[in-house]
Parts: sequence; structure tokens; C-alpha cells
Amino acid sequence: MVVLSSEQFASAARPLDASQIPHHFAAALRHRRHGRALAACTLWAQLEAAAEDAGDRHLAIQAGAERSMTLTGMGALSAAGVLCERMLTELEALEALGEPLPPPPIGRTLLHAGAGVWFSVAGLHRLRAEQLRRAGDYVGALEELDEAARRPDQRPEAALPLWGRVILSDTIRLAGDFEGALEVASAARRRAAREPGGHPRVVGLAERAEARALLALGDLDGALAQFERLGRRSPHRTAEAREAGDLGIGELLRRRGLYPRARGHLERARDLALREGHVIAWIHAQLCLAELDRASGAPAAATRALVGDVLRRLPLAEHPWLRMRTFLMAALSAEGAQAEGLIDRAEQELPRFHRRSCDLELERVLLERCRIAVETGATADPIDMDFL
Repeated sequence: MVVLSSEQFASAARPLDASQIPHHFAAALRHRRHGRALAACTLWAQLEAAAEDAGDRHLAIQAGAERSMTLTGMGALSAAGVLCERMLTELEALEALGEPLPPPPIGRTLLHAGAGVWFSVAGLHRLRAEQLRRAGDYVGALEELDEAARRPDQRPEAALPLWGRVILSDTIRLAGDFEGALEVASAARRRAAREPGGHPRVVGLAERAEARALLALGDLDGALAQFERLGRRSPHRTAEAREAGDLGIGELLRRRGLYPRARGHLERARDLALREGHVIAWIHAQLCLAELDRASGAPAAATRALVGDVLRRLPLAEHPWLRMRTFLMAALSAEGAQAEGLIDRAEQELPRFHRRSCDLELERVLLERCRIAVETGATADPIDMDFL
């Protein structure tokens, strides 16, 4: 799993024939849809350069927005955020000129299947909110959502505000408001069902947000039904969607004590994420498998091996929520001074929440539970996993 920097993408880029830009834009979307994120980012970097050379700054911004979106999914949040902020500034300047800004030069079907919700200033504010949410900055995410809602241009009308509601649901869920997250996600899903046509990707995200809120609330029957519905619907059969489905089902099966079935789903999610280069999904799967090993009484060495692999890749995960749980699970599989040191390292993540997050109570309670287990040698209660 290697995440290229913007400089590396630029150096990898070869000049493109301007007449082939529509073809390459569509090809980059297909790369992303099928999990080839590095290929998509490299091609969008080439498209940015070709559009700049052709004097089409708006098309360059559209390609940059798609690259930022792809980097977000890869977990490269710092690079994605810098790029998104730059695209925001430049698109605001273009929109201020008052001239018509056309959509990307691709067919409407492909546009709605894999793009199109971040080609306005409001859309880029929502993309920035998603990046901040994944980085643990829940307050910043809410501020970006507020800024997006104040914008008069909400292209496309059906999809863009709905995407903002999905981001809001995911944000408040991770901040501890499970009931509110379910209410927002359910309302978004119902609205999506009423919209003619809609936007397939955003509709799928709304349904996934509802499933995750149900899981966080402990409604395992409702969550399982929703995850299984998602798995049966063809618009959601991207690599990212398959990973999310297997992670959700695997976690709820673990909570029910159905360990062999849980392991099958979690290992499938892990293997797919590793193959596709999806770092965050891979970390989620490894942590879920580590907790599964702990719950099923596997040797501590097996848990240490799973978490050890995560620790080696943890610099790629910028979310304090994810980092804290990694250190805590490593502590529960370690002994003596090493375990105590890992508890202390988990505690060092708390100031990042305190400075930026809405609610810390869940994190403090989890930390203290694990600290007591390490100090007394007792077996810690199961850790319920959630997902970014």
C-alpha cells in the first residue's frame, strides 16, 4: 500500500492529446470505480496538466476535484485536503465571473454513476467536510456543511444536499450521537427514494450510513437486513461497497458470537482492501479480526501479529479515532511495560479529539476500560468496532 504525493503524480504524468480528454476523464472514473485508485489519480493529474495547457481552467479544476475525492478514499487526507482547498479557491474565482460553467465532457450516465456532486463550490465544501470528518475534525466538518448549505448553487439539485446529509450522519455517529445519525440517514434515504433517478452513488452512501447507524445503536437485525440489501443491489457492487458490506456484516456476526461466519466476511474485506490499496478499510478489517481473535480465545500472539501489521502502516491513518483503537488493541495483546506504554500512547490521541471533536465521553470510557484491564490483568470487555 503506497500513497503517492501530488509531486509523484505530476512527475508520473505524460502529456495527453487534448482531443482525447473526454475519453481519459471517463477512463479515470472507471479506474476509480473498479478500485484502481493510483491509476485514476495519475490519469487525473495528466488531465489537469492537459486542460491547463489548453487554457481550460474549469476542466482542470474538475479533474483536480476528482483527484482530491480519490485521495480521500485512499486515506491520503492531508494531500486531498490541500488539493481540495486549492480547487475551492480557484472555482470560487471562476464562478464570480458569472459565466456558464459546463459539466465535465462525459456522458450523463457515467457522470451520475461516479461523479458530479463536487463540481460546484457547494460540492467542494461538502468534499472538504468529508475529508475533515475522516480526519477527526467533526467541528470543522460541520462548519463546512453549513458553508455549503448557504451556497445558492446546489448542482445537481437532487444529489448534492443529500450527500451533505450523509456526511452529517457519519460525522455525528462518530461523535457519539447514534440516534441522531440514524434519524438523519433515514431521512436522507427516504428522500432519495422519492427523487426521480437520483444519483446512484449518493443513494448508496445514504443507505450505508443508515446501516452503520443501526449497527452503532446495537440493532443487529436492522443493520444486517440493510447491509444485505446493499449487497444485493448492483449499483453498490464497487470494491469500496463490497468492503463496507463485509466489514459491517462481519462485525455484527462477531457480536452475535458467530465467529466462523464473521471471520469469512472480515477476511474477504481485508483481502479485497489489500488488493485495491484501500488502507483505511484494510486497517478496519485487521482490527475487527484482532478483536474476533480476542473474543474467540485465540493465542495473544495471533492478535499481536494482526495489530502489529496495522501499527506498521498506521502513519497512513490520520483519524485519531482509528489510531486510538489500534493502540488500545495492541495494549490488550501485550504485557507489562509494553502494554502500559501502548495505553499511554492511546491516551496521547485524546488531545486531538479534545481540540477538534464534539464528544469525547466514548473515547475516555474506552480508554479507562482498557487501562484497568492492563493494570489488573483482567480480560477486557469486547470492543465494539465502528467504521469511518
